Amino acid sequence: MLRVLFLVGLTAGPALAQPQGVELPLRRPGYWEIRMMTGGGPGGQEFTVQTCTDAATERQMVQFGFGQLGQQCQRYEIRRDGDDFIIESDCQVGQTRTTARSVVSGDLRATYSLRIEGTVQTIGQSEFQQTLTTQQGRFVSARCGGGLRPGDILLPGGQRMNIRDLAGTTNQAETPPRR
Repeated sequence: MLRVLFLVGLTAGPALAQPQGVELPLRRPGYWEIRMMTGGGPGGQEFTVQTCTDAATERQMVQFGFGQLGQQCQRYEIRRDGDDFIIESDCQVGQTRTTARSVVSGDLRATYSLRIEGTVQTIGQSEFQQTLTTQQGRFVSARCGGGLRPGDILLPGGQRMNIRDLAGTTNQAETPPRR
């Protein structure tokens, strides 16, 4: 579940804005550094991840992101507000209901920011948890370093995961082996 939430957090802006006619540009292919803050305030966690993307991976994230959330959201609205994109959703996955308001800013070619404010509630319980996640993405290079392949996310501590593997979309003919 945490991996899926992490994936959604990374792809919520780019992946979800496409299907309803509001077209958010895809991230520029290459090496990105993304500074994330979860929780907000003194109890929050801040960390930085590195990721590698290409055009095919970005398209796959669009399809996976919309496919996963589109099936589980009772409300899903996207609109443009000036240069920003606003995404509002109300989704239920199993016994967990989440509501979120996401704001995506930036051109996604050199920089972007993503702010997700929401609530998480277990069905049948009156208590809910407020959530806040922010991201600041910065394009670093057209070439991916450190042995990263398209879809790879290098997490703090050196752990590596690949979005394409999580989405079940890895095509070994398209994906070069790790070195």
